[in-house]
Amino acid sequence: MRQLISGDTLAVGDEAECDVSVVCPFYNEEAILRSVVRDFLDRLKRHITGSWELIIVNDGSSDNSLAIAQEIAHDEPNLRVLTYRRNRGRGHALRVGISQARGEIIVTTEIDLSWGDDIVERLLAAIDESPDVDIVVASPHLKGGGYRNVPRKRVFYSTFGNWIIRACMSNVATMNTGMTRAYRRDAIRALPCEENGKEFHLEAILKARALNYRFREIPALLEWKEHKFAGQAGGRPAQPQVRKSKSSTNKLIFSHTLFSLFANPIRYIWGMSAASFLIALVFIAYAVVRFATGQVSVFMVIIGLALGIISLMLFAFGVVFQQGNMVQKQLWRLQRDLATGPPLSEGGKAFYFDVAERTAPAPEPRRKPVAVEGHG
Repeated sequence: MRQLISGDTLAVGDEAECDVSVVCPFYNEEAILRSVVRDFLDRLKRHITGSWELIIVNDGSSDNSLAIAQEIAHDEPNLRVLTYRRNRGRGHALRVGISQARGEIIVTTEIDLSWGDDIVERLLAAIDESPDVDIVVASPHLKGGGYRNVPRKRVFYSTFGNWIIRACMSNVATMNTGMTRAYRRDAIRALPCEENGKEFHLEAILKARALNYRFREIPALLEWKEHKFAGQAGGRPAQPQVRKSKSSTNKLIFSHTLFSLFANPIRYIWGMSAASFLIALVFIAYAVVRFATGQVSVFMVIIGLALGIISLMLFAFGVVFQQGNMVQKQLWRLQRDLATGPPLSEGGKAFYFDVAERTAPAPEPRRKPVAVEGHG
């Protein structure tokens, strides 16, 4: 399915045209958008000394968010607003923004800087300090990170959920479900990502790991802010508004669990096979003891044999899944090498974005350092 993208579109090629692109999706944020975007722009102007752009992507908002964003962009040459009519999800918005990003480094984060006012500078500093790293991930689960003003239930879901994801899918990062990351241009544009929802974050980690990308994490504080200027009228502060998540917790838990379980089943299937085999040995040994002492042992033998057969079946499934993973990785590499990017616009004109389309691999990174001022 294809979707018409309009707004401040540009003809974007493989070569970077500025140092940094910051991509932020938004959906129905009219109450806070004016204040948070102006704060974000002010922060970037004061602390990023290289060339930069802020790309905000309207994910089919049904309120007045788009008009507010376009009004701000009218006087801000470094702000670009992309939009489409139908709400498609965070993953789709991020992929649209990344496809239009012109920066050598592409940062994705929340539009209200809920990961810290200095998060962009810290991500840039981390990726500059590590020239061999392709992706830097902000994590509240590292020492020095954490949560503030976030409901305890959400903290538990995030902590436990990411532990499950690391156990089932990949352990390259302690935070797999967050969008706040810095990517090298060639790295993220070469990933054949297709997810439209928040599973995009898991998909990017999974495929980047399969393609041998290098990761780094930095501690970060995730804060659900009270927006002092939410609902402002005429530029005057209104009552503070506590941030609420627009995501369905149960739906996210279900979708993320399914994704992580099917992403890399070999991580647990062979473990289940080994456990079944050991339990089978215990039953067989117990049956031998009972037989030697003249007791009935046939039931123990049957259970042991059944568990042994289950163990062999799980092992065989594991072999099949392992072969499937190897084929899948080769397909991803082929997609990365052969894919063509979404149709690009001629400056200022709309273009169509295919939700299943891949972005083209970029040439070797120029490793140009980005000047970042103090984080204060």
